[in-house]
Amino acid sequence: MKNRMRFTKSLKFKLTMWYSLILSLFCIAFVFSINVWLTNYMNTWHEEGMGRNFLVERVDRPRRRALSEEERGLVMEARLEDLENIRRVSIYMILPLILLSFAGGYVIAGFMLRPLDKLNEEIKRKEAKNLNEEIQFNDNGDEISQLIKSFNRMSNRLGKSFESQKQFVENASHELKTPLSIIQANLETALDDGRVSDRELNKLLFNAQKQVKVMDSLTEDLLLLSMISSDVKIEMVDINIGSLIEEVIGDLEGLARKKGIKIKYKKNEKIGMEGNATLLGRAISNVVENGIRYSKGTQIEIIVDKKKEGFNIYVQDNGVGIPSNMVGKIFERFSRLDKGRSRKEGGSGLGLSIARDIVGIHNGFLYVDKEYKKGARFVMEFRSS
Repeated sequence: MKNRMRFTKSLKFKLTMWYSLILSLFCIAFVFSINVWLTNYMNTWHEEGMGRNFLVERVDRPRRRALSEEERGLVMEARLEDLENIRRVSIYMILPLILLSFAGGYVIAGFMLRPLDKLNEEIKRKEAKNLNEEIQFNDNGDEISQLIKSFNRMSNRLGKSFESQKQFVENASHELKTPLSIIQANLETALDDGRVSDRELNKLLFNAQKQVKVMDSLTEDLLLLSMISSDVKIEMVDINIGSLIEEVIGDLEGLARKKGIKIKYKKNEKIGMEGNATLLGRAISNVVENGIRYSKGTQIEIIVDKKKEGFNIYVQDNGVGIPSNMVGKIFERFSRLDKGRSRKEGGSGLGLSIARDIVGIHNGFLYVDKEYKKGARFVMEFRSS
C-alpha cells in the first residue's frame, strides 16, 4: 500500500497521467468530429435541398440523380448501417486508445526521466568521503543536464568544505593536545611525592601557566573564526582608520620593543570607513604582530594610501621576506613557515587566516605583494561600497 501511494505521487506517474489525458482528449475530440462529419454527410441523402456542402454536391449529386427512389433508399439504409458501425467501433476504440496512451506515456516518461533516476541513485550513495566524485552523464543541454551539473558543483563545494573542516578539527585537536600534554607532564612531575625542589616546582608551574595562556589564545582564535564564519550579524559603525591603527600600535609597542623592532606610521585623519572597529583592529593587529614575531627585521611601516574607489593599508617590513612557495599557503589555517619556532613564539597559525576573513567581511582583500623585494608587504585593499 505504501509503495502504491509512493508510485502515484511520483513524477513519472504524474507525467504519464497528463500525457494520457491530453492524448485521450485529442482522440475523443477526433472521434467526435468524425462522427459529426459523417452524420452531416448522411443527411445529404435525405432530401435534395439539404446537400449544402460544395464538395459533396459535386461528387455525390450526379450519381444520386441516376438512381431510382428504391435504389436511393437501399443506399441510404446501407450507409446508415455503416454509420452506426463506425460509431460503435469508434466508441469501442476509445478505451484501448486510452490504455495505449497510458502505456506509451509511461514508457516515454521513464525514458525521459532516466537521468533523474541515475541522479537519485548517485545521491543515495553520496557520503562525506566521495563528495568530490562527479556524476557521469551525457550532456544534452536540457534541464536535467543542467540539474546534474549544478549538483556536481554543489557536491564538489561540499566535499572541499568537509575536507577543510576535517583538517581544521585535526589541526585544532593537535594544537590543543600539545600544551595539554606539557601541562599534564609538569603536574605529574610536581606531584611526585616531594622529589621536586621549590625552584623546579616554580619552573614547572611557570611552564604550565605559559601553556594555559597558549590554550586560551588558541581557544579565543577558534571562537572568533567560528563567529566570523557563521551568519551572526556584525554591527558596523563609522571608523577612523588613523585612530584605529594608532590603537593597534599602542597595544603592540611592548612586543615590538622586546624584539628590537620600530613601528613607523604617519597618521591620516581623512580616511574612514564603515565597519566593526574591534574586528578590523584585530585584523590589522594580527598582520602587524606577524611581522614583529617572524620578519627578523628592524622596522615595520604602516602606510594608508587613498585610492579613487577606496583605500589600501600596507604593512611592510625590512626582514627576510616570504618564500615564493609559501605565499599562497600562509593564509591557510594553522599554516606556519617554521612550526617549531612559531610555537615558541606563542603563535597558533590562525592569525593571518583570521585577518583575511575579517577583511573579507568588510568587502576587502588581504594578500601579499609579490613584487615587493625589501622584505614582506601585506596589502589590505578596501573598496567603497
